[in-house]
Amino acid sequence: MDAMSWSQSLINNFVEVVKTGILLTDNQGEIRFTNRFADELFGYPKDSLNGNSMDVFFLPEDIGVFFPNIMKLTRDNGSFEGEALLRKRDGSSFFVNLSSALYQEESTGYQFFIFTLQDITHFKKMEKERLDSERFIGLGMMTDQISHHIRNPIASIGGFALRLTKDRISPEDYHQYSQIIQDEAKRVEYIIDRLVEFAQVHPARYSAFTLSELFERVRKAFQVELEEKPLRLKLPDRETLSVKPLYGDPALIIRAVQCIIQNGLEACPNQGEVTVFAEIKGNQIQIRVKDNGEGISSEYLPFIFDPFFTTKFNYIGLGLTLAKRIIQTHRGQITAESRPRKGTEVCVTLPRDRRREIRTRLFGEKPSDG
Repeated sequence: MDAMSWSQSLINNFVEVVKTGILLTDNQGEIRFTNRFADELFGYPKDSLNGNSMDVFFLPEDIGVFFPNIMKLTRDNGSFEGEALLRKRDGSSFFVNLSSALYQEESTGYQFFIFTLQDITHFKKMEKERLDSERFIGLGMMTDQISHHIRNPIASIGGFALRLTKDRISPEDYHQYSQIIQDEAKRVEYIIDRLVEFAQVHPARYSAFTLSELFERVRKAFQVELEEKPLRLKLPDRETLSVKPLYGDPALIIRAVQCIIQNGLEACPNQGEVTVFAEIKGNQIQIRVKDNGEGISSEYLPFIFDPFFTTKFNYIGLGLTLAKRIIQTHRGQITAESRPRKGTEVCVTLPRDRRREIRTRLFGEKPSDG
């Protein structure tokens, strides 16, 4: 065996045994070769992929934009590298690190695309477990505060229940003690409900919606406040809200906006007012909730998003914490500005579409401003 044939044999064996998926396509993305690991990775029999388009691996929503952009970037720049969510033969999806390179034969000028794929699902799972562990560590640090908020109403229930067992108790006292027990039991139930809501925020389920749709649901949630005279809550007029499509979890974002509005209403005196503004600026959504309440001192302002922090009597202080958690889940920001006796303004900024541009716009097309 001469050196040339020995080298070719080594290369062929290497391509087959290496634990990396390797695919070769023509200039249009038609598969011409896959190594054994690529076939196994996607769950196809050996050589059965030859002649298929590379887009067989992409999710339906990525075939029209993401895959063509990868081909264009590889063609224009000579290579591409990034993460992708691909699908197997059985329809299940998994994360890969995808690299591509353009190869051109000198003699014929014929172009080939070489794709290498590494399954990174395990690393994505580890990342999720790390974030989950951080979340539960944060919940563990709240234990003392939770105990404090629950201990007081439990002590009241026990104390007044003991008084009810006494032989000599007037009907008035019996009614009063019974009412206190009922009120404190409802308070415990309220605290537990808020804690469960905070702990069980579901992962964001992204879908398309508009600001108009979002505030229509907010309007229904605050129907009573909107019907009060004088008006305590002013939401954006339907006519002023953009109908440009947004991308996020509308249920979670609505819940965050509700928490912020409710916090503003609670901070206002009887004649106070909460006004909400919403607009789209480029690729960002901005929602501002402004009240004319008592305001927050500079001493307390840095802590208003912390769990259980509140300056209001008989409140547990989880509303703004929940709102912040939802906004951060969407990779947005939430800030607050306040002046004593002048009111408070909470500003939420969210990406209009958190997906990378490579998945939302065909490169070569003029970017849309809306």
